[in-house]
Amino acid sequence: MMNTINFAGIEGKVLQVSPHGNYQVVELSDRITIVGTYSNKFHWPESTDESSGFTSFITYIGLKQQEFPRFRDWVIVNNGYFEGDDGTPRQSKRVRRFPLEIKVRGLLAESVVELIHGEIG
Repeated sequence: MMNTINFAGIEGKVLQVSPHGNYQVVELSDRITIVGTYSNKFHWPESTDESSGFTSFITYIGLKQQEFPRFRDWVIVNNGYFEGDDGTPRQSKRVRRFPLEIKVRGLLAESVVELIHGEIG
């Protein structure tokens, strides 16, 4: 049986749990995967989600190359940001159904839900 978790009202599939339980990798949709932490020992920006208990999370958005500008602009409008080269599309590691992904920090749980339901373009 696949382990699931509720994140901001969305049932997500738990893909991986760290050995010490510090973080979980959760697929929320074909395009969106998050890595949530309970301890935040890595000092990620604080964006909490009460339903999952995550004290912080990072969002991974799957995309195809030509979609990048649209998603980059959406991230900026929704107060997300990129650290280092996180905003450069890279080969997907976390988002299994897309060839590329970007790593986004600082989004609120509500913004992630909007992204999932709105699925830009």
